[in-house]
Amino acid sequence: MRIWALPALLAAAQLFVWPGTVLARGDGVPAGQVAGVVAAVVVVTVALGLRARVPVPVTAIVAVVAAMGGRLVPGVALFVPGDALLVLSAAELIALFSVSVRCSRRATALTAAGLVAWQSVLLLDDSPIRDLPLDVLINAVIYGVVAAAGRVRRRWVAERSAAARRLAEAERDRREAAAAERRRLARELHDVTAHHLTSIVVNASTARFLGDQRPELVTESLEFAARTGRQALADLRRLVALMPRGESLSDPPAPSLADLADDFRQLGQVVVAEVDAAVDAKTAEVVHAIAREALTNTLRYAPGATVRLRLSHGAAGTQLLVEDDGPAGESSAGGLGGGRGLTGMRERAASIGGTVSAGPQQPHGWRVHAVLPPHASAATGHRMRRWVRSQAVLDAGLVALALLLPLSGLAAYVAEDRPAPGAATLALLAMVAHAAPLLWRRAHPWTVLAAVALTAGIGPLLVAAGAVPADDGWLFLFAGGAELVAVHAVAAYTTRSRSGWAAVAAHTSTVLALGVLFAMQPADPDRLTTVVVAAVLAVLAAVVLAGPFAGAWLAGAAARRRRERRSAREENAVATVAAQAERLALDERARVAAGLRDAVLQHAARVPRAADQGDLATVLDAARDALAAMRTMLDGLGPADRKTGPADQTTKEVTSSPSG
Repeated sequence: MRIWALPALLAAAQLFVWPGTVLARGDGVPAGQVAGVVAAVVVVTVALGLRARVPVPVTAIVAVVAAMGGRLVPGVALFVPGDALLVLSAAELIALFSVSVRCSRRATALTAAGLVAWQSVLLLDDSPIRDLPLDVLINAVIYGVVAAAGRVRRRWVAERSAAARRLAEAERDRREAAAAERRRLARELHDVTAHHLTSIVVNASTARFLGDQRPELVTESLEFAARTGRQALADLRRLVALMPRGESLSDPPAPSLADLADDFRQLGQVVVAEVDAAVDAKTAEVVHAIAREALTNTLRYAPGATVRLRLSHGAAGTQLLVEDDGPAGESSAGGLGGGRGLTGMRERAASIGGTVSAGPQQPHGWRVHAVLPPHASAATGHRMRRWVRSQAVLDAGLVALALLLPLSGLAAYVAEDRPAPGAATLALLAMVAHAAPLLWRRAHPWTVLAAVALTAGIGPLLVAAGAVPADDGWLFLFAGGAELVAVHAVAAYTTRSRSGWAAVAAHTSTVLALGVLFAMQPADPDRLTTVVVAAVLAVLAAVVLAGPFAGAWLAGAAARRRRERRSAREENAVATVAAQAERLALDERARVAAGLRDAVLQHAARVPRAADQGDLATVLDAARDALAAMRTMLDGLGPADRKTGPADQTTKEVTSSPSG
């Protein structure tokens, strides 16, 4: 119902102004005129009530009906001719504002241009030809400012909606903080430790199987188990230390894919690596994690297989392909996976907007294909450019409004054929120079205020120099609107506590300029009398203008306070919820660290100890026990993929790669 409040208020105001006031005075009004105006008011009111649904058609209807209503009472006047339906004419501005808020920039521009053209046609009948250019310019400025204000409002609404979405996302993250942290920890624990432990199992199993024929393999396997076991133990202890503190579990920058391929070649895999693409650090980290998991799976489920690893750029972005041709021997590590390999790979890819697909390939083997998007485009900058354009149009409209009164006076001045062309041109340039700095009022409010205050003296200087006749100095009396806008800008867009001095400075410069103009008017032969009169007029001007300048400063300061309070409220709400989510995540990390310390570390510590003692069987058992304990703990951290064994190579997981 709120959307009907403004149309209803507008209708009531119009009917009160006319014909209400006329009838209250007892003046006779033709019934036909009253009926026609009431009908126009009703149509406009109903149309405005629908402006949120169909704003462009509503604007067209309002413009036509308001013009027809004006034609019904052409000779009626309250203060000036043709002002009987002045209130109703504001409906066009309301409709245009709705168009700019709810429609595209193109629709807004076309609608505003259409209104200007429509009013220009109407002015052909109502105004003298010599006044037509100025009237059209005034209409264009008014419609342009309203349209720009609507675009600014649209942006404001979008920002508030974005803030609400951020808060909703933060609330959702808070509710899911513990579960999300469990999933992330499961992925990182899997990435950090599973590769080392699986490598030890594969290497020790091979050495144990072939130890009688090749005794040197046992020695090499024990050395590998001692070295890799210590690395795995160090990684686990680092995780236990870092997790309760909330520090990142990530390793230093990932090694290259070529180094990763070499590591797996040392474990007996035939890895053919082909890297044709360079990627950024974030993508490189994701690529390395996915490739390591895929290669670990080939080691676990397809030992001795030929594995092709390729990184390239395609139309969809960066592409990683890992495929094998099936196992060349019996797997010694099957069944040790935790069932989270594919889930981890998909989550890694999804973190930067990518996807992972995996499955069997013909005639045999397994294939993992990751597609990672290119760098994000600078859409934010594009939106910002649109925002700047809307603000620039609004600022240009304010400049035009600040020039409206002085230019109107200049137009009347020229129409009387009084000035010399040079004087009129100089006066026009002075007025433009005085108002033009307002275009930068948001970015440099203090500089703009100084420029406006200094250029306020151009008019008196021109009069003093004789470039503009002294009796025509009144042309510059109406240029004070620029100072008001500049004072508002300082109060609204600066954080300095002394912005109140802006109003004092602008007020002082304006009064001084007016005092000089008053003193230069040819009023009395006695110069002293002229100066006294000018001083009295300047004092009166100071008193009269004090209210507008104080109001401009107060309005700007109020706007700044509202903006700061709104921003603080939105940011504090998100920060509070985020802090709660962080506490929940830290609690979960502490719980997981305790489980890791109690369940896995004891088995992992046995691996290098047994290797140092030359006990290969214990090394193998300890590595298997550590993997099993890790798997059991991961089962409590997040959902697992379907668990599979080595028997059915083509059904390891449902449309997924075998994982660990």
